[in-house]
Amino acid sequence: MGSLPGIFSSPLPSRPDRSRPRTDEIRIAGGDTATPLNLAKRVRLLDARLGLRGKRVLDAGCGAGEYVESFVARGADAIGFEYDAGKVAAYQAKHPGSMRVRAGLLTAIDAPSGSFDVAILNEVLEHTPDEAATLAELHRVLKPGGTLVVFAPNRLYPFETHGVVRRNSGCPLSPWTPGIPYVPLALGRRWWVYWARNYWPGELGRVVADARFRLVGRAWVGQTFENISGQQPPWVAGASPCLRRFVGLVEACPGLRCFCPSQVVFALKHP
Repeated sequence: MGSLPGIFSSPLPSRPDRSRPRTDEIRIAGGDTATPLNLAKRVRLLDARLGLRGKRVLDAGCGAGEYVESFVARGADAIGFEYDAGKVAAYQAKHPGSMRVRAGLLTAIDAPSGSFDVAILNEVLEHTPDEAATLAELHRVLKPGGTLVVFAPNRLYPFETHGVVRRNSGCPLSPWTPGIPYVPLALGRRWWVYWARNYWPGELGRVVADARFRLVGRAWVGQTFENISGQQPPWVAGASPCLRRFVGLVEACPGLRCFCPSQVVFALKHP
């Protein structure tokens, strides 16, 4: 893994950050990222960075277990914990007798301390009401020197991928409305409810570092245009092959990839 970029080495704030969404507005929710192309892209990234074979891997907030099974296919001993009982039931219906996907809260994982080589939060941290408690629990279950990987929304991307809700009417604003992430939250909260967090790159780094992890690298993940949100404009489906090629070029360009919708942080557990 690469060395820590300078953006992560800025001083930690000495007082609470009032520019962040209120905890009571964050919902345990969200769609799955396990569409075929997106899943394959993320698993390739993880395998290239970490070498999954032989690793004991925790997928925290694993949905219906598609990533868990992909990790197993690459030689990992993987299990997942999921809050949504319906998704756990869907996994068990597809894999009778398997205990690799289990129901549970990420703040109270049913595993001994020091159980895992790798813990992954794949577009999950932004939906946890208590970030600090979630990260503390993952710190507990990781082995000393174990790796935490966090995929999370990137606020440099000009669209709010989860969308926001109009505060006065309760109606959602389309996630395809440009510029929402760039509105200061203290101002945006006057008009909208943010039901999921969106992180500046330095902000996500500080959240992870505050939980006693040492940041060692990052990456960026572009869209695969598989309508993960369910709100993709119809014309995108026809243009998706060209759009995917364009995204591949963006991901390969150092000056542009930081504007991808998803950022990835790699961090090691401090003792």
